[in-house]
Amino acid sequence: MAPEIAEGEKQAAIVDSVEHDDEKPMSKANKLMLFLILGAEFFWFMSDNGIGTFMLNYSRNYLGTSSASNMIMTIIGGVGSVVGFGIGGFIAAKIGRKWTVTSGLILSLLGLILWLICEFAFGKGTYNASTGYFSFPWYLYLIWGFKGFGMSLVHLNSFPMVVELCSKKKVGQFTGYYYMASMGAQTVTPVLLGLLLRAEGIDWSFLPIYAIIATSISLTIFLFVKNVKTTKTGFKKGLEGLGADED
Repeated sequence: MAPEIAEGEKQAAIVDSVEHDDEKPMSKANKLMLFLILGAEFFWFMSDNGIGTFMLNYSRNYLGTSSASNMIMTIIGGVGSVVGFGIGGFIAAKIGRKWTVTSGLILSLLGLILWLICEFAFGKGTYNASTGYFSFPWYLYLIWGFKGFGMSLVHLNSFPMVVELCSKKKVGQFTGYYYMASMGAQTVTPVLLGLLLRAEGIDWSFLPIYAIIATSISLTIFLFVKNVKTTKTGFKKGLEGLGADED
């Protein structure tokens, strides 16, 4: 696999080439790139996990809907994610990982802003006396599919951007950095958002506002990541990719 590893390192979207001597420190440019990616990652997980933690409570206590509707919305978001994971690599091959992640964050942010606008424009669903629940707002189904697609572009391309910054001997260490940022956010955000929701004058309508703030911070940080253009990769197709064209 040495030739493939060498080719991958050659085409890595990083500022400076990676030193294989593990005693040498990272270059300042690569270190800055790492900190920016991890910082942006921390805040997009603050947003995404904050919503995921409290969305069921939001649906029950604020919208007055059944938990079944919330599950349908989650499934739709999953479908959007599957589509994004399926084509995210092709998009990155065309415009690069930085702009693919940036596009995913912008799509997610637009979905959250649309959520806030629709909440004011359309309000809650209508009450159904036979079930004792309000109807689930139709726009949340669309927004969750939209947001799921956007965040899949982010997750698919952000992790490779981190491990490209290290030598093959440090992949485990840099993988740890990536998950340290994500798990740190997923530890902090339920506590922070829970405290905010208990504060006087704040109710469940604050949930999309919180997500908008965190996603906006994440996008702002990520825009400072240096865009490094690489040569276009020539992909083999079909049997050619299996070496069937060789004698």
